[in-house]
Amino acid sequence: MNENRHRLTFSLSLLVALTIIACTAADSATLPGGPVEISPEAAQRVEAKLVEALTLNPNDQFILRFTDEEVTSYLALKLEETTEPPITDPQIRFTKGKMYVSGKLTNIGPVQVRVMIVAAPRVTDDQLVIDIESVYLGPVPVPNTLLDSLSQTIDKALEEAQVKLKITQVEVFESEIVIAGEKRL
Repeated sequence: MNENRHRLTFSLSLLVALTIIACTAADSATLPGGPVEISPEAAQRVEAKLVEALTLNPNDQFILRFTDEEVTSYLALKLEETTEPPITDPQIRFTKGKMYVSGKLTNIGPVQVRVMIVAAPRVTDDQLVIDIESVYLGPVPVPNTLLDSLSQTIDKALEEAQVKLKITQVEVFESEIVIAGEKRL
């Protein structure tokens, strides 16, 4: 009897320790550079830049420059307009040639899970594509087999959005992404 009580105490202690480690690991999977500030003005700048470069620009060539704050704010605003958004509290950081995207997954069960995606944008066949390098649900990495499927889904959505565009270059700088291309008539 005493042996069973000892095992139960040990098991509960182990469970508590693993929970603390998991929570600590989830906190360490935060965006490089910390949270990105969200503002309606930054979201409006994204729309203004798109209109300027793709509609008002008399030239076929364009260069789009977006900051962390602009893209994060734009995404947050669009998600607020969605009923039952799949993600809340979005954060996007551009650094070290990569995109870091985080947020809370919602509507997938009784709990919210923090997700972190690390991706690298590139140009293939005149299209912007996103290579997902890693995804974490809390502290748990998502298997590579699921990453390929997620990459394909994102690339298909991007392809549909770029129907009349030829993307020639994409670069990620510190806190900024630059996309260059041409409008197709």
